[in-house]
Amino acid sequence: MSWQKDLEKKIKKYLEGYTACHDFFHLTRVRDNALKIAAKVPCDTEILEAACLMHDIGFMHHEDDDWHHYKYGMEIAEKWLPEVGFPKKKIAAVLEVIKLHDNYHEGDKAEKSDKDEVRILQDADKIEMLGAIGIARLAYYFGERGFPIYTDKPVPKDEEIWLNHSLLDQIRRDPMIKWDKLHFAYSKKIARRRNLFLKRFYSEFKKELIEYHELEEK
Repeated sequence: MSWQKDLEKKIKKYLEGYTACHDFFHLTRVRDNALKIAAKVPCDTEILEAACLMHDIGFMHHEDDDWHHYKYGMEIAEKWLPEVGFPKKKIAAVLEVIKLHDNYHEGDKAEKSDKDEVRILQDADKIEMLGAIGIARLAYYFGERGFPIYTDKPVPKDEEIWLNHSLLDQIRRDPMIKWDKLHFAYSKKIARRRNLFLKRFYSEFKKELIEYHELEEK
């Protein structure tokens, strides 16, 4: 049996019953997105696939420190990859991809990487934030934490708004801007329909809320 199947078994068992935002199926969808991009962008698909399957596993049991989920994911990957027969000489590269997959949130402070495996995983993960799946995941995440769909508090001027306002404003300021930050043209081709749907959803979402609340045009 391949290391992929053994690793999937371990991850599925470990994440059984976990929140849908970062569950086993999120990891496999990101992996599938990544392999589609990798078909057009030369890279080491073993490193890419292993990193995709483990990039968010560190959320489990570390919800109070989820900003550093990559660190916990690296620890699990370092232990599990040898156990499933993953090539030992490639483990360090997998850990680096996991480390850097989410650092685009850090803006100018982000550690840059020219490795295509990192950039492919970043694109594949961003695609999961677009379209119907992206809306469902973001709404689920907001609901879990008791964040509002709408609030009459002034909208912060700072564009760094992650999780500090309403779901309505979060959709406008976070997932849609990720479209422009995809690294590869083929990533945009995969994500185009999802991005258009997200924009239509936001427009309808806002229109329905206007019926009940006075919303300023943004």
